[in-house]
Amino acid sequence: MRRKLSNWISGKSDMNTLTEKKWVLNTVMIIGGILIGAGVADCLMSLNQLNVDQLARGLTIFSAGVTICVLVDNTKAQKAAQKTHLETQLQLKNIEKQLEAIYHAQQLTEKEVQEIRSDFRKSKP
Repeated sequence: MRRKLSNWISGKSDMNTLTEKKWVLNTVMIIGGILIGAGVADCLMSLNQLNVDQLARGLTIFSAGVTICVLVDNTKAQKAAQKTHLETQLQLKNIEKQLEAIYHAQQLTEKEVQEIRSDFRKSKP
């Protein structure tokens, strides 16, 4: 089980599959929100009872929930940035192809101009 878990965590394709499934990220975000709410509730209950241990536990639960929500948000932001990067790369490749076509057309035009000049010089007495 440990080996499968480490392969799952280290596997890039599995992680991409995980981030592509929207329901997984939404479920994890809901769990983070529940932890935040439970942590706040625990802190409020500890204030009524003046229990420092319960306050520490509530803050820990709250912190775990915030951490989960931040990680999910970062994952979504990273996915959006990756998508933008891929789109930009595609646009750059298209522009590069267009520039190459323009360059080749320019070379052909220069050859034609040279041929016209040479023909003109030959025809001139």
